[in-house]
Amino acid sequence: MDAFKAVIFIQILASFCVATATNDVDEAPFSLEDYAEVDDNAPTQMSLILDGKNHTASSLASTTSLEMCRMGFGVMDYYPTEENYYHHQTCFWCYFFTPPHRRKYNLKVVTNKITLSDGKTRMDVMFSDKNSTHYFDPDDGEGWMAVTSSLSDILEAAKLEGCCREAVSCCERNLLHTYYMQNKTSESEGKVLCPATWDGWSCFPDTPAGEVVSFVCPPHAYKGQPECALEGTKTCWPNGSWARDPSGREQTEYATCSHRHYHLINYYWEVTMHAASMVVLIPAVIIIPYYRPLRAQRFILHLNLFWALFFKAFFSLLDVAVLRIPEYTETNTLLDDNAEGCKILVFLTKVFSVAVWSWMLSESLYLHRLIVAAFSGRGKTYVYVLVGWVPPVVLGCSWAVSRALLEDYQCWLGDQHGDDRHLYLITELPKLIILVVNTILLANMTRVVVTQMRSVSDDGAVANKRAVKATMFLLPMFGLQFFITFVVPPYTTPCIGMHVYSFLATGVDGLQGLYVAVVYCYMNQEVKNQVGRSLHHLRGTIYKPLSTSYATYDPKTEVSQIHSSVSHSVDS
Repeated sequence: MDAFKAVIFIQILASFCVATATNDVDEAPFSLEDYAEVDDNAPTQMSLILDGKNHTASSLASTTSLEMCRMGFGVMDYYPTEENYYHHQTCFWCYFFTPPHRRKYNLKVVTNKITLSDGKTRMDVMFSDKNSTHYFDPDDGEGWMAVTSSLSDILEAAKLEGCCREAVSCCERNLLHTYYMQNKTSESEGKVLCPATWDGWSCFPDTPAGEVVSFVCPPHAYKGQPECALEGTKTCWPNGSWARDPSGREQTEYATCSHRHYHLINYYWEVTMHAASMVVLIPAVIIIPYYRPLRAQRFILHLNLFWALFFKAFFSLLDVAVLRIPEYTETNTLLDDNAEGCKILVFLTKVFSVAVWSWMLSESLYLHRLIVAAFSGRGKTYVYVLVGWVPPVVLGCSWAVSRALLEDYQCWLGDQHGDDRHLYLITELPKLIILVVNTILLANMTRVVVTQMRSVSDDGAVANKRAVKATMFLLPMFGLQFFITFVVPPYTTPCIGMHVYSFLATGVDGLQGLYVAVVYCYMNQEVKNQVGRSLHHLRGTIYKPLSTSYATYDPKTEVSQIHSSVSHSVDS
């Protein structure tokens, strides 16, 4: 426990001790027995054992004028809801459990005594800000602004607010359950139960002794937003008490909530996919500009797409290796610093990600014009270049400015689909539009190709088969494979299911550069001819001193002619 937590916890325990001494209570302070007597002779009341003590249904809700809900951890007692006492104290505990690296600075916590309508004196936790004191309360505008300012970013503030409001909802649910159980005496007669509890992060209902409760790990337990759902556990001992750690505090097992293993596997897989694409793309971006015959319009467009794919893979790989993996292997990371350098890296990753899509649109427009409107020409190259590079820069800059002004935290990586401002739509919506446009263009091209093939072939089945083959060949260029993974599952999806989705999505996205380079460069006959000619010359140069033969090319036929050393060379 860090120094801040230790000081606050000692303060709280000391305050509890003062309150206990003042009220001459020998048992745990603010326990249920402090508020009412238990009518053990009432024949119609069910008997429950909570925290190892016997209570009746009426004693749980009606023994005092105050409605009360239980707080676990080191408190292990009931907080009244009067004057929002429960709300304020549990919200403090939500703040207490916020890890130190998610705070810019620690608020100065102060404790006072408060006496409610039942005459009991209780410890009241607040914080001081300048010349005023405030409760930890999301509905206190001025006070909550001070709480928000003390945290690392607005995402942490949103999660803290969610924790505070979930604590209130937990109390309301547990009170309703208590009232309901008063009319179900026969069902729970004599049962030993662990009491309904808020543990500082999660809510637990009345639980039969000896059972282990499983729960979905809450979003506020994570840095950033969780990507999938894992489960933690809380154990109810046979005596009706929640399991405790060696120090005596009630414990909840959150260790199983860690996403470390899940994320590291996904990150290493992503690095592998992007690295494979980069390795295959490097020769492609060298071959096309090297050979003069390949400097035609369609190869220029291919080259720009290759560069977009290469830089997207390069910056994505850096993004994962420099920013994401260290989050699970180091204590202090660039994400915590939120420095300008990491923001530039994320910005470039975003720009080239959009550039891949805009260049897929340029390629689609070119092919569509080539097939459907062949007589109108192929169009100007600079127009396709503008379509390919201008939108990514404009959209990327718009997104960066929006993040800088509205959500400037975690190196701009927290671009989650659940954010209230939906800034991800700045770049994701154009991708969806491109996907729809490319689908329409491909459908129209397929129609034209089928029509043309049927006009020159009597066998319609063969024509359809060839058209389908041509369509499948064009799918990666048009990006239609992204329909498979365009919809991201919610974070409530179990991590096993999200693993499958992540592997599929990363494979489709990361290997796009590899597929496009192989199909549109290495399998292209013109490229193979040029590379083959160079390899032939290279072999002739290497083996010429060792051979009595040499090779030349006939530029008219592009066929290699072998001549012996005693013959005359062909005059081309």
